[in-house]
Amino acid sequence: MSRVVVFLFLLFIAPLVRAETLRVALYDTDYPPYHFASEKQKGLVDELLERFAEKYKVQISYILVPEVRSQHLLDEGKVDVRLESEQWYRGENHYYWSDMIAVVEDVLVMPNGCHIPSLDKLNGFAVLTRFGYTYPQFEALFASGKVHREDFYSELDMLNALLDQKQNQRVAVIAKNTLQWYAAQNDAFQKFTVSDYNVGKAPMQLQFIYNEKGKRMSEKFNDFMKSLKSSGEFAKIVSNYQ
Repeated sequence: MSRVVVFLFLLFIAPLVRAETLRVALYDTDYPPYHFASEKQKGLVDELLERFAEKYKVQISYILVPEVRSQHLLDEGKVDVRLESEQWYRGENHYYWSDMIAVVEDVLVMPNGCHIPSLDKLNGFAVLTRFGYTYPQFEALFASGKVHREDFYSELDMLNALLDQKQNQRVAVIAKNTLQWYAAQNDAFQKFTVSDYNVGKAPMQLQFIYNEKGKRMSEKFNDFMKSLKSSGEFAKIVSNYQ
């Protein structure tokens, strides 16, 4: 092989060799409108990651696992980033955090016709939650045994459980945007009683591993987000998921 041919070969494969892989752990169940486990439908987070990868020539390797497992994988150094909020995290490890992607506002949901009590009147209730999630406003109630935590693996499972009208001592904690997404797909979900107040509000972020790669990738992602927001493109993307 001549030197010219070798040079041209290296010139063409160099971008592929230099491409860095970002190992991303996302939920193995849907979390609309932010993430969908199926490749047939993209969520807000999925689209942002794809655009980020395209801009910075990064190859993304997705690992779809339960929420709790994704945290373990990050702590074990087996993935580089996962979906989380700095306000939700209750551990003691250090991470790099992205800028806010969206605001998650949790509301209480009950079957049609039920009265939703205030938080201090929930004694004896079963609170439907998502497995592995942290709920700061409810942790003291769970710990005291005043309310029973009933875990589900998806918001859809929680909403289906609420369709049982006989279970009027159950209240679900669901992100408002997620509830609205499912209600648009199923008329039965539009009949639920929803609290007119939120029980939690936190920024959705990317949680990067605390090493040199995590620092570099988080800085690039934040630059990417700032660029999207300043150009107005971010608002256009978000509007597609409302």
